[in-house]
Amino acid sequence: MISIGLDLSLAATGVCVIKNGTTLFRGLVKSKPTPDGTPTDELMRLLRIVGEIESILDEHCPDNTADVVVIEGLAFMARNTTALVQLAGLNYFVRQMVYKAQVPFAIVAPSSLKKFITGKGIGDKNIILLEIYKRYGETILDDNEADAFGLAQLGQAILGGHKGTLIVPQLEVVELVKKQLNERSNSHT
Repeated sequence: MISIGLDLSLAATGVCVIKNGTTLFRGLVKSKPTPDGTPTDELMRLLRIVGEIESILDEHCPDNTADVVVIEGLAFMARNTTALVQLAGLNYFVRQMVYKAQVPFAIVAPSSLKKFITGKGIGDKNIILLEIYKRYGETILDDNEADAFGLAQLGQAILGGHKGTLIVPQLEVVELVKKQLNERSNSHT
């Protein structure tokens, strides 16, 4: 049972792969804008990020053996609209990559991820890092990596892991995401 968590970012995308409760990979895909910032440069930057994510997944999930990919949705409160447009592009490129690999994926709102990790739909970065340490014993110092880890843990819960250890708010998020996955799979039959 392999779940993948992706916290997409232009500067540092968090990626986490968990198999049967064991973390196989947890890290960042880092990227910097080019000085010119032409539309072609921006496109190439996004494609490089997708390519690096794909390489990580190919290494840890050969032959598309992942069972689910959980991607954090966009934070629409972002002030930088240029970055938001680029993030939306990255989000859809990643969705396409996962779809082509025929791996089910879910998009999880930032508030739902926080609810799964902290038990509430709110919590700053430090609270998330602390809760991950308390719940899973993982010391993570980067918030993007922490979000990817939380998303992968949510994927494990969706697949039936963590039985009996989830609190009510976590179970609510799991059911919400399962519903999304079921609706998507039913629309493709």
